[in-house]
Amino acid sequence: MALNPDIIGSIIKGCIKGDRQAQYTLYNGYKIYLFGVCMRYARHRQEAQDMLQEGFILIFRDMKSFSGKSNIKTWMNRVMVNSCLMHIRKFRKIEFSDIENDRLENIHFTKDVFQEMDRANAIIHLIQQLPVAHQTVFNLRAMEGYSFKEISQQLDINEATLRSHYARARKQLQKFLDKEFKGNE
Repeated sequence: MALNPDIIGSIIKGCIKGDRQAQYTLYNGYKIYLFGVCMRYARHRQEAQDMLQEGFILIFRDMKSFSGKSNIKTWMNRVMVNSCLMHIRKFRKIEFSDIENDRLENIHFTKDVFQEMDRANAIIHLIQQLPVAHQTVFNLRAMEGYSFKEISQQLDINEATLRSHYARARKQLQKFLDKEFKGNE
């Protein structure tokens, strides 16, 4: 449910003042969209729920810094991505030095995933199976649209290393999708 643009300004003002009803309205208006963002960075649904909760705490805490120059959805997306990255740094190790070939070669599903889930959920599930470094770089580049320079600054990692992880993630995803689509024709 997207919020009506005519009332979003008053909801933002209410959130800045700490009005619980305004916060609840904002949360309900964007929780599904932002949960989708979290699912791309999480390993499972529970972790995504934790990321969502942590992200909304930051959104409400930092709402006063929202300038209004961009769309509130865009601003909240950026805060949520940053929250997901903080969660990953805190609870999972991002290893950029090791390409983790074994893990890449062993990604598989026990049943035909495209028949059990809709394709979007299946792709998200596949992204979740990537090694943390590949998953993070792929999401930031392909899904969020960050440049390699921005990702490099965000993660404090060499751009060449990021490009390598991104290429490997894409290659593995493409390999799996080719196999699935050829098998389902």
